[in-house]
Amino acid sequence: MRAERTRCIWTKSLPEVVYFPVAHGEGKFVVKDRTCLARLKKNGQIVMRYCGRDGRRTGYPANPNGSLDDIAGICDETGRIFGLMPHPERHAYYQQHPRWTSPDNKRRAGDGMAIFKNGVEYIQKHF
Repeated sequence: MRAERTRCIWTKSLPEVVYFPVAHGEGKFVVKDRTCLARLKKNGQIVMRYCGRDGRRTGYPANPNGSLDDIAGICDETGRIFGLMPHPERHAYYQQHPRWTSPDNKRRAGDGMAIFKNGVEYIQKHF
């Protein structure tokens, strides 16, 4: 996934490219019309996009179900409500990554953990 720079509180500290397992059988992002898509883009509500390991949008198989514009996640206008098709909870710990034994893997937390930490930090700060 590629994390877009948006107002979404859940993704604020993510690196540009993250690994979240895809486990949705038939889910794909669609909109009712192009006006809706244009509004999401204009408001900075497109949060995550499917991409290859290099961060480039590539279509299938990185976008496994043909989501419109490679969109994997969006947020509401406040940035507090986040809808995401991939599963960050399935990569909260580094051992959940298929290449976790690689010598290049120096992290102790998986990419998904940052999503949950951001949510906790936001609540602690604002409530």
